[in-house]
Amino acid sequence: MNNPISINRQKVKEALKDFTLPWSPHIRLLDTDLIETLHIENQKIHITLKVSNVDPAQVEPLRAKIEHHLSQLKDVEQARVFMNAISSGLHDPTISKRLVFPPKQTGHTKSDTTSIKANNIKNAKPIETLNSVKCVIAIASGKGGVGKSSTTVNLAIALSQKGLKVGIMDADIYGPSIPHMLDLKGKVEVRDHKLIPMTAWGISAISIGMLVPTNQAVIWRGPMVMGAVKQLLSDVKWGELDIMLIDMPPGTGDVQITLGQSIKLDGAIMVSTPQDIALLDAKRGISLFQKTRTPLLGIIENMSYFLCPRCQEKTYIFGQDGVKKEAKALNIPFLGEIPILPAIRTASDEGIPITVQQPDGPESQAYHAIADLIYPAICKTGLANSKNS
Repeated sequence: MNNPISINRQKVKEALKDFTLPWSPHIRLLDTDLIETLHIENQKIHITLKVSNVDPAQVEPLRAKIEHHLSQLKDVEQARVFMNAISSGLHDPTISKRLVFPPKQTGHTKSDTTSIKANNIKNAKPIETLNSVKCVIAIASGKGGVGKSSTTVNLAIALSQKGLKVGIMDADIYGPSIPHMLDLKGKVEVRDHKLIPMTAWGISAISIGMLVPTNQAVIWRGPMVMGAVKQLLSDVKWGELDIMLIDMPPGTGDVQITLGQSIKLDGAIMVSTPQDIALLDAKRGISLFQKTRTPLLGIIENMSYFLCPRCQEKTYIFGQDGVKKEAKALNIPFLGEIPILPAIRTASDEGIPITVQQPDGPESQAYHAIADLIYPAICKTGLANSKNS
């Protein structure tokens, strides 16, 4: 006969009674409201620390100490302590169980490209959950508002329609839009303490937007954002994928640095609109990938022209051939033009991408033409190498 499990809330609190706050050693942990949830399931303990009013970098040593201490208790099979920067709407234990983001210091806090070294990638510990992902491509832009996410979604579907297994990791922590564009709703499933990507239109996807309320602002500082990005990779059960597209946030900040130091990207695609100001920012993004020795598969000109529905005449609202000329000057492949058309925008808003709604339409053909160009590069960098290994 098995011995009864003796772990309970009282024993957990007894184990933590002498813990004090690192930043205020005279204050006991149990005398504060820092513990937001305490959930015990069989021999597993899940605790969520509320850090909305405390710098998460200060909380991290306490989080690690609690997790280690509780894991040593008799009858405890596993102890997990998470940090939660959102103080409202997450009191349900099942939600805190889903929100497996204890964003913590990644070891690099400087938000500048001078801290990026190519050998950081060589020395980085391989992420086990990406072992079955054959090729990882970043879709990036120098600035926001150029249609990068809609490009990512429609390229993913175009590649999927070629028979590839495709996933999207939404790395835009502050402005996640992939769930809306794919009409993904509901709770993310957790299996063996790993998040299971949600699926739509043949695409697997994960996003911070699936883990927090849609109307809740994500108010996280750099270290928490960097930790969340790493866990969107390592705490997700991706399964076998031919290609993962990472929808990058705009700019050259914490997320780009974290990804550059955490994984080896097989390539990057830049998205820009034709005007000079957008191209200036795109060149900064290109410089970032060059510093991390990430192959640039090419650059896409989005919102290239407006096509009149009556006469089919092209109007170049933001200028003509701006990206094509810049690509030639930088010796980077020019991948093609995507028009600015209402159908693309409405399809994204409805959560039914244009490549699904009108697969044979001129808008979709623009994405398919780009997919045709990058498909050989994907096979060369990812699929072929995987098959020969």
